[in-house]
Amino acid sequence: MKKITYIVISLLLMVSYSYGQGEVEANQFSRNDLNGTARAISMGGAFGALGGDLTGVSINPAGIAVYRSSEIAATAVFQNEKFKSGDISNTKNKFNFRNLGFVGYFPTRNPSIPVVNFGFSYNKIKSFDKEIGAYGANRGSSLMDYMSHVSTEANNGAGVDPSIMEFDDNDKNYDPFMSDAPWLSVLGYNSFLINPGKDAQGNFYTPLHNETVSNTLSMSERGSIDTYDFTVGTSINNVLNLGVSLSLTDIYYNLSSQNSEDFSTGVNAGFDLRNWVVSEGNGVGVKLGLIYRPVNEFRIGLAYQSPTWYSMTDRYSAEIEENVEQYVTVTDYKPGTTFSGEKRHDYDFKTPDKWTLSAAAVLSNSMILSVDYELSNYKNMKFSTSSDYYVSADTYNNDNAYIKEDFKVTSTVRAGLEYRFSPQFSGRLGYAWMQNPYNSNFQKDGNAMTVGATTAYRMEGDANYFTGGIGYRFNRYFYADLAVVYKTQDDDLYSYSNVYNDVGETYIDAAPYELKNNSIRGLLTIGYRF
Repeated sequence: MKKITYIVISLLLMVSYSYGQGEVEANQFSRNDLNGTARAISMGGAFGALGGDLTGVSINPAGIAVYRSSEIAATAVFQNEKFKSGDISNTKNKFNFRNLGFVGYFPTRNPSIPVVNFGFSYNKIKSFDKEIGAYGANRGSSLMDYMSHVSTEANNGAGVDPSIMEFDDNDKNYDPFMSDAPWLSVLGYNSFLINPGKDAQGNFYTPLHNETVSNTLSMSERGSIDTYDFTVGTSINNVLNLGVSLSLTDIYYNLSSQNSEDFSTGVNAGFDLRNWVVSEGNGVGVKLGLIYRPVNEFRIGLAYQSPTWYSMTDRYSAEIEENVEQYVTVTDYKPGTTFSGEKRHDYDFKTPDKWTLSAAAVLSNSMILSVDYELSNYKNMKFSTSSDYYVSADTYNNDNAYIKEDFKVTSTVRAGLEYRFSPQFSGRLGYAWMQNPYNSNFQKDGNAMTVGATTAYRMEGDANYFTGGIGYRFNRYFYADLAVVYKTQDDDLYSYSNVYNDVGETYIDAAPYELKNNSIRGLLTIGYRF
C-alpha cells in the first residue's frame, strides 16, 4: 500500500468513533501458537495426515478414524519465555495443562465401514502471557506529536472542537469520553499536553513543546484462547478416513500498558499514559477432513477449518497522570490525573479460515516422515456489530477495509521425523515456520490502529520452532512422551504509529523498538489406551 493511502484510511478511522476495534486486536485473536501433545509437537506439529493422536485430530478430524483402541491423554507444559528490547529484558515462567482428550473406539463389524469413532479434546491454542519493556532516550518525536495529529485531523481535517472535550462542572452527567472526540485527544487536552488553536480550516492542535523526550514503555498481557472439539469420524474400506469436528472457543485477554515520557529540560516533568483492556468472548466453528491411504506406506490429508465466529465484549479504560507545571501558564495549575472511567463495547468478530494439505510416509514400521502445509487468508478477518448491541451496521466498514488492505494470505509449514529404536522407545525431531500475516508495505510503514487510547502495539514477525522429543511405551496400555520446543520471533514494538505527510514522507517518526522473543517449552504427555 502506498503511504498516501495510509494517510487517508487512518484519518477515516480516527474520526469514525473514539473507541472500537483495530487490526492489532484482530491479529491477536486469530494467530495461534504451535500447540498439542508432546508427540505431535516434537515432530513440529506435522500430524495432519497421520491421525491417531489428539493433535492430529485437532488439525484434521479424519485422524480420529485411525484409532483402533480408545484413549485418554493429558499434556502438561512448562514454559520459560524471554522478551528483550535493548538493555531491558523480562522473563515469564508458567506451568499449566494445555491438552486433554478422550477418544472412543467403536468397531461396527462392517468391512466397508469398520469403525465410527467419537472424541472430545481441550486445547490451549494460544497463551497471551507476556511482560514487555523498552526504553529510548533523547527521542525526536513524542506521543504529544501523535496526540496533536489525531486531534487536528479528526472531523475530516476540521479538528476536534475543544468545547466537547472539556468536563462540564455544571453538568456532572456530561462525559467527554462519550463524545465523538478520539479518546487520546480528550486525555491529551485535559492534561495540558496539546494546545488548541483555530484557523480558516478549523481547529488545530500543537504539542506542549518540541523538546527531545525519553520514553519508557511497558506492557503486561494475560489470558489465553481455549478450544473444545467434539469430533466424529469413520473409515471407508480402510482406505479413506473422514471426520468432522464442532469447535467451541473461549477468549480471555487482559492488557495493562504504560507509555511514559520524561521531558529533557523540565525537572521531574512528563506524563504517564496508562491503558487497561479486557476482552472476553465465545466462538464457534467447524472442521472437516479426509485422509487417503492409496498404499499402506503413504497417506495424504486435506482439512478445512472454518472461521471462528465470536461474540465479544471489551471493557477498557485509560488515564494520563501529568506534571507539566514548568510548561504551562495556568496560574492555578496543579499536577493531576485525567481518567476515562470504564467503558464497555460489544461486537462480533470472524477469524480467517484455514486449509491444510498434509502428507506422511510410514517406512517399515520404524520411521515416519510427515509434512503439513497450511494456508490462511487474514484478509477475511472481519468485525461486525453485535446483535444485542445497538450500533450502526456500517460502524466497522473502515476497520474491515483497513484489514483487507494491510493483511495477506499466510503460509505455515510443519515437518517432522520419528524413528522407532525399539517397540518401546522412539526419538523425534521437527521444525515449524509460521509466516507473519502483514502486507510487506504495512509492516515496513508501521501505521496501525488500536483500541481506545492504547497506542502501543507489536508488529509481529515470522515464528520459527525447533522441536525434539522421545516417547516410551511401558506396556500395551500406558505410554509417556516428552518434547522440547525452542521458539524465536523478532517483532517491532511501537509506542505509537508512524504518521506520513501528503507526499508520503515521515511526518512523525515513532522509531520502533526491536523486540526479541525467545521461549523454551517442555511438554509431558501421559496416555492410556484400552
